[in-house]
Amino acid sequence: MKPQTKERAELIFSMLGQIIQKKSASENELNRLTEICQLLKEDVEVGEKTSGVLDDLCEFGEKALKLDSDKQREEFIQQEDRKLEEYYEHFKILLEGK
Repeated sequence: MKPQTKERAELIFSMLGQIIQKKSASENELNRLTEICQLLKEDVEVGEKTSGVLDDLCEFGEKALKLDSDKQREEFIQQEDRKLEEYYEHFKILLEGK
């Protein structure tokens, strides 16, 4: 895995961990997560499964950003908690394996 790819994957892993722990995310955090997912998705080293996870994460970030208030975003994140845990585990396995 290229250093830049690994760095982006680690950043997403870390950000997901923070979102899961806090059960919330600011607009800036969601923007950054979505942006990094887009950049990582463009990397040719990313496998099909990871690409699917990145698609889902980008969609999650975009949906959360469309909400009007922090409270709405917090409720949305809580609703999506199980999916976020799955994405977190995916990146954990990805980073441990390489």
